[in-house]
Amino acid sequence: MLFNAEAVESRERFEEVYGKNLSLKLFIRQLVGLDRNAAKQAFGKYLEGSSFNATQIRFVETIIDYLTQNGVMDAGLLYEPPFTDLHYEGLDGVFGADDADGIVSIVRSFNETVGVA
Repeated sequence: MLFNAEAVESRERFEEVYGKNLSLKLFIRQLVGLDRNAAKQAFGKYLEGSSFNATQIRFVETIIDYLTQNGVMDAGLLYEPPFTDLHYEGLDGVFGADDADGIVSIVRSFNETVGVA
């Protein structure tokens, strides 16, 4: 049914755009994004913690924006724009090692739910 839809054109065209090994879970997550509340809840420690500064909170909000729009995220993106717009070193420039590891773990947990390593 999906491959016969007029907008998709054909299975070959779909695979050209999305790849051959795309799971249904990942396709849907990329298509609709991630629920903003689920992302905010996962990052609640950073958003609600009084010990984090404005740059750290904005960094986490940028991650939430990305996940809400794209559904999954390669943790390597935390070292590229728009994250390096907040600090030239990205994640490591904004957070200490323990918090940076925690943030990467949260990002990876969203990826794992749809089969992305």
